[in-house]
Amino acid sequence: MDNVGDFISFFISDFVFLPEQEQKRIAKTSIIDILALMLSLDRQRLETALGLLGELLAAGKKDAFHLVVCGGSALIAQGVVSRATQDVDVLAQRNWDHEIQRVHPLPPVLAEAVRQVADELDLPENWLNSAASFHFPDFHALPESFWTDLETRDYGRWLQVAFVGRSGQILLKLYASLNRTESRDFEDLKALAPDARETEDALRWVLREIPGLTHRERLPELVTYLGHAGLDERFQK
Repeated sequence: MDNVGDFISFFISDFVFLPEQEQKRIAKTSIIDILALMLSLDRQRLETALGLLGELLAAGKKDAFHLVVCGGSALIAQGVVSRATQDVDVLAQRNWDHEIQRVHPLPPVLAEAVRQVADELDLPENWLNSAASFHFPDFHALPESFWTDLETRDYGRWLQVAFVGRSGQILLKLYASLNRTESRDFEDLKALAPDARETEDALRWVLREIPGLTHRERLPELVTYLGHAGLDERFQK
């Protein structure tokens, strides 16, 4: 099925003709959950969406963009995880002098192209999401290696996307794990598989550079989940 309309038509007209076992399987999943899955981005749809975004920017010939992308979409693009995601988290953009800048809100030219991609591919309007750029405390606090460990891809001449690499993702996912309660943060860290030294070094950075973590009490659970039980003792207040 290519879009939500096709799905709804199928559900109305063809569901009753499915084998009983298949009907029961589908019935266990709510329509909302199924729609959410259809509106999400797996690796193929992610590449399709970014490719189309690059084409639209090229057709407009107004502004070129170099975006730095983090989160689940970066992990999916690099093959670290196989799950889907609801959006592409844009952390920053680089200007022509390679300076790092916030990108919230999205510039009008980019926002309009994002909206067109959403219409074309039946994606949520905010499938390219700049909230991470708005909320991250301080780009300048990130280690220099964060900005060099990037996997950069061109989507035409007018769009370049730099996906945050493994070391940077470990930092960001540790930060997220101690600042909210999303299970996927733990799972993504497990997929990144930091060893004890990597985990300790990254945690020291997070705890030093980002004050006011809202779920610091999750630290013992987190390091145990990663197979490094006892590390939390080195961070006792």
